[in-house]
Amino acid sequence: MLWYLILLAAVGIIIFAIWNYRRGSAARKAASESRFEKMFKAEAQLVPGLLPPSSSSADASASAKSAPVTPNVPLVAVERFLGKADSLLHYLLKAGLPDAEVFAGVSLTRVIGVGGEGQDREQQLRRLAQYQLDFVVCDKSMKILAVVELESAVGAGAMGDQRFKSDLLKQAGIRHVRINPAALPRREQVAALINGGPPAHGGP
Repeated sequence: MLWYLILLAAVGIIIFAIWNYRRGSAARKAASESRFEKMFKAEAQLVPGLLPPSSSSADASASAKSAPVTPNVPLVAVERFLGKADSLLHYLLKAGLPDAEVFAGVSLTRVIGVGGEGQDREQQLRRLAQYQLDFVVCDKSMKILAVVELESAVGAGAMGDQRFKSDLLKQAGIRHVRINPAALPRREQVAALINGGPPAHGGP
């Protein structure tokens, strides 16, 4: 009987030793992984974009994208993509330039690039992005032929915007044609206007 008790005690000691060893190994492994993670994060902070966004920031970004622009205001489709005056000019450009591509409501940044880099470039791009062009006329290879805009009776601020766009387009070497909606050119005159003839009214 005594030898049986001694055997049980020995087995118990062995089992306890194995369990204690495994517990210590797990603790050491967890501590090692924790140190590695801290070291990795410290190094990764020196390299922009290496670390993925945290779950909180990712959730916030996803929430911002999915949230409506104005939660309490119903959204409706606009009745027309182009107003009547713009539609007439669009049809006229298409009729007078059958081999050209005509695009409406184009951001100024789509036709004028900004050189350099850094914050100054980003600020300039944001400024240009605030301006829209009525029409951009391109050839079949998508080379820009001219920018066409309707003149309108506007205030001093809008006139300043028109001059600003005209000056930038001139600097970029892009023809800017301004057309009086009350005196639209004839279809046979459109090609001359786009290719360098005298503008219908007030153009450069």
